[in-house]
Amino acid sequence: MSTPYFTRANLNKSDFLAAIEEQGYAVVQNMISKEYCKDTIPELELAMEKEAAFHGTKEYKDYGTLLACPIYGGNFLKLADTPELMEPFNWILGDTCIIYVYTSSSVPPHKTNYTSRIHVDRPHFVPGYIEALGCLVLLNDFTEENGGTWILAGSHKIAEEPDKDYFFKHAIRLVAQAGSVLYFNLRIWHASGNNSTDQWRHCLGIGMVRGYLKQRIDLPKALSKVDISGVSDFGLQKLGFFAQPPSSLEEFYQPLAQRKYRQRSEWETPYNENK
Repeated sequence: MSTPYFTRANLNKSDFLAAIEEQGYAVVQNMISKEYCKDTIPELELAMEKEAAFHGTKEYKDYGTLLACPIYGGNFLKLADTPELMEPFNWILGDTCIIYVYTSSSVPPHKTNYTSRIHVDRPHFVPGYIEALGCLVLLNDFTEENGGTWILAGSHKIAEEPDKDYFFKHAIRLVAQAGSVLYFNLRIWHASGNNSTDQWRHCLGIGMVRGYLKQRIDLPKALSKVDISGVSDFGLQKLGFFAQPPSSLEEFYQPLAQRKYRQRSEWETPYNENK
C-alpha cells in the first residue's frame, strides 16, 4: 500500500476516513506552521531536561518522552487549541472527544528510544470500532536516516503482534517534512527507527479518545498551577475541562455553562441539557 498523503488545503473528510479505515493512517502535510515547529523545539528540549531532573538521571527508558506536555504550558497548549488539527479527530470520535495522552517522542543522535519496539499505543482491540485515534506532529523533517517511524499499513485490523521479519519487510517509513501530521488508529503496529544523524529528531504525540473515557493524566487537575488564561473554550474542551464527572448533586444540577461536565455521553438523554 502507498502512503495516503494529503495537504492541509486538500484534506477532505471522505478520503481521510477511507484512509483511516483501510490503511489505519494518513499523513497531512503543512498542517502546522514551520514557525511553530522551530519555536517549540527549544521548549521541548527544556521540558526534557526538567523531566530528567525529576528522575535524577537521563538513564531511564522514557528519556526523550514527556509524560504530559500540557503541564509545561506555552506552545504545547497552543497545539491543543488548534481547531484545524483537531477536526479530523472530531470526524471519527465526535466533537466531544478529549485528549487521553499528550506526549512527545524524541530520538537522540546515533541512538533510538523506547518506541523503537514494534508496538501499538492502545491495548484494547475492538474490531470495527475506533475508540481512540492518535497523531504525531513532526517538529523536524522525518527521514529514513533520522528514525522516521515504521508503519505496517492495515495492521490495525489484527490483534496479534506481527513477526519481526514480516513487519520490517512490509512496513513503510514515514518520510515527511516538519509541520506534517501523521494521524493513525492507535491499534496500528508501528515502531520508531534508529537515528543515524548528529541531530535530535523530535515530534509531539497526541492520543484522543471519546469523551466518556478517562485520561491517562488528569489534565484539568495537572494544569491547576499552569496559566491557561489564553486557552479558548475549544481548547479547554479538548484538554478535558468539560468532561469532568460531577462530584456532588450540587455540581450535577448546575446550569450547563457552569458544569464541569458540559457534554453528554453517548448514552445520556437530553434530560439535563438545559437545566
